[in-house]
Amino acid sequence: MNKNETRILSIIGSSHQNGNTTLVTKAFAEISGSEVVDLGEKDISYYDYDHKNHKDDFLPLIEDFINHYDTLVIVTPIYWYTMSAEVKTFLDRISDLLTIEKDIGRQLRGKSMALISQTEGDYYHEWFAEPISLTAKYLGMDFKGHVHVSIENGVVSDEYINRLNHLSIQLVSPYDQW
Repeated sequence: MNKNETRILSIIGSSHQNGNTTLVTKAFAEISGSEVVDLGEKDISYYDYDHKNHKDDFLPLIEDFINHYDTLVIVTPIYWYTMSAEVKTFLDRISDLLTIEKDIGRQLRGKSMALISQTEGDYYHEWFAEPISLTAKYLGMDFKGHVHVSIENGVVSDEYINRLNHLSIQLVSPYDQW
């Protein structure tokens, strides 16, 4: 990989590891060249005020992102109008980066974040991305956008492939022209 290329890490959080969200994640990885981490394969505990879970997979995952990638793409199905439990748990754990691991948290500044959501049927609300975009802003990260993909009959249509391609271009563009 060229040093000038944006390195992208896509994290998928879904209760169905071989479902439609996986199809979307694989399509985006093929388009963008991103690496993929499945949160379902990680041991990431809920946020704990006593930080008893500090030895699970959350901090190593964040450190790997900081050391090897420029952009984090969160991929989630929409369950009951919100993100998956796996993604919510991951985001809640960012609190560790504001309390016991501030030095690690500060290293997120200047990196980028984006969101891909997925449903069967094209229903979602524009505000769906707000928790992710506000989290990115709070951490000093650049929120590069949200693409929603609707899956019909187990296929990512050309229309949605085009949207994923557009997001990929946004992620590697040095300009905020999108």
